[in-house]
Amino acid sequence: MRILHVTQHGSIIGGVETYAADLHRLLQRDGHTVILLHGIAVGESRRAIASERLHVPALRPGVGNWAERESALRQVVEQVAPDVILTHDVEEADVLRLFSRLRPTIPFVHVHSRYVCPGRGKFYAREQQTCARPFGAYCAIAPYLHACGTRRPWRLLANMRVTKRWIEAAREMPRLLVASEYMKQELMAVGLSEERIVVNPPFVEAPRDEEASPREARWTTAEALPLVLFCGRFYDYKGADLLLRALEFVTPPVRAVLIGEGPEQPKLKRLAARLPSRHLVSFPGWLSRTAVFGFYRRARVVVIPSVWPEPFCRVGSEAMRQGAPIVAFRVGAIPEWVREGETGLLVEPANIRALAAAIERVVTDEALAVALSARAAQVAAEQFDARRHLERLMRTFAAVRCAVG
Repeated sequence: MRILHVTQHGSIIGGVETYAADLHRLLQRDGHTVILLHGIAVGESRRAIASERLHVPALRPGVGNWAERESALRQVVEQVAPDVILTHDVEEADVLRLFSRLRPTIPFVHVHSRYVCPGRGKFYAREQQTCARPFGAYCAIAPYLHACGTRRPWRLLANMRVTKRWIEAAREMPRLLVASEYMKQELMAVGLSEERIVVNPPFVEAPRDEEASPREARWTTAEALPLVLFCGRFYDYKGADLLLRALEFVTPPVRAVLIGEGPEQPKLKRLAARLPSRHLVSFPGWLSRTAVFGFYRRARVVVIPSVWPEPFCRVGSEAMRQGAPIVAFRVGAIPEWVREGETGLLVEPANIRALAAAIERVVTDEALAVALSARAAQVAAEQFDARRHLERLMRTFAAVRCAVG
């Protein structure tokens, strides 16, 4: 099968692009011809999603007039002649409709913003709470009440128009892919048909440390202190500050490693400097994927303190695959794979004391940690299996090709 794989970025910059790169390789290994179409060039010092790629700036919103963009995109599709088009972050209704007129097209909807929400992804920043309202007229005043999006009137109206038009175009798609039941419900809330929404959680493929000593032995020999790990972007809604505040109430000494970068980093370092001296905190920046997976294997607990409703959260699935127990807030799709008391512990959003208690419980109860570790690895191997993911994707491709004739 010839597949045109569409992303805005040619580089790996986040979870969406990481998944796209993994899927690109998986499809190639399965014997398919896969060509990446991207609108933004591969950045310096960034890893490309794929070597087989076409950089077409016309894919980016607002680059040239629509007639010129349409011609350029049409030419690419005709040149590649794919059997199907799989898009990842195409928010423009006109582009989506163009692709679907030319070839069977399946959008993978990874996030809320621009698709079912014109703001910050179903999140009230002022209250630090999830927005439970579907897209509608209230979105025109919500940013002024809840700090959930731009307060510039013309920008807000433009964002609302993008969301409205995308929903209209999505209603015409034979199938829509999402990574979680949570995102399926979000799409259904704006009127999209349940029968057309396919839940297919991203798979995790990474070398397993099969020859290593048992986890409990590595916890006591490789780490002088129990390792508490955070991995993600340093934005306010990702909650790294809440993790550091929670450590004030964690009695046993721990080593906290916060992998990532972002605008909140100066604030986070100030918080870390004020922590009790019994805790060690480090900020290694962004690390290679191999290095990150090594940290997952050594972690006593991986903490996911997002207050934003995560549409999936790849960090959690990768950490579980390496047998890391999870402590997380009960938001978005996280409860779908963090099974309370089985693969990790869940606490209510932004409850710092409860977060601290959950971390301390995993750190001090070695039997619990070992049990969570074993079950996390088992559940992840089943739930995030590459073959299972590929088979569901192939069935979706076949259904769309059949639907459009």
